[in-house]
Amino acid sequence: MPNNNKCQSCSMPLSKNKDYGTNADNSPNKEYCRFCFQKGVFTEPNISFDEMMDKVAHVMIAKVAVPEEKAYEIARLELTQVSRWK
Repeated sequence: MPNNNKCQSCSMPLSKNKDYGTNADNSPNKEYCRFCFQKGVFTEPNISFDEMMDKVAHVMIAKVAVPEEKAYEIARLELTQVSRWK
């Protein structure tokens, strides 16, 4: 089973129950976060790797003040390690 410590789509850390996405029956989905997966489906089923990388990098820039170049470097590395983008 994939690493349950991070979302297997966006690599967001999963540490609290509220972080988890939901299955079709509304039970917690331990593989994906609430931003990527709701009610058993991806919230953005057609998002590309590059689009996801942009989203992840922008969150790091805005929320954690990571410099842009470093944010993209981290986003690319992290996303290549999760199951949705392997």
